[in-house]
Amino acid sequence: MASTSALECDGALSDLILQAARAAVPADHQRLVSLPDVGPLNQSLLPLLVGLLDAAAVTAAAINDNAWDSGRPLDRQLSIDLAKQCRGMAGSLESAASTDTHGWSLPSMTGKELV
Repeated sequence: MASTSALECDGALSDLILQAARAAVPADHQRLVSLPDVGPLNQSLLPLLVGLLDAAAVTAAAINDNAWDSGRPLDRQLSIDLAKQCRGMAGSLESAASTDTHGWSLPSMTGKELV
């Protein structure tokens, strides 16, 4: 069963954008984007992520274009912070691809394996 809890962002504007984006993903999103089976927990999240990343990439390209057109660069610290945030997202996604719990088990609670 898919996760039904709503995603939330700490920032008010970010949360409004996230909720609007989630509402914009149609139930039949398969007709718009082909995605691999990611399991029930991520089934509704992956199309949302793909759409948000596509929109963010277009927005970042527009900011770059506008900075060059106007001759006014993006604030350096803001640029560094945004790039760091992107690298953090990349790390989360790469970690999600590395998650393989087959063969894992919880240790015994008897403590006998420590002897």
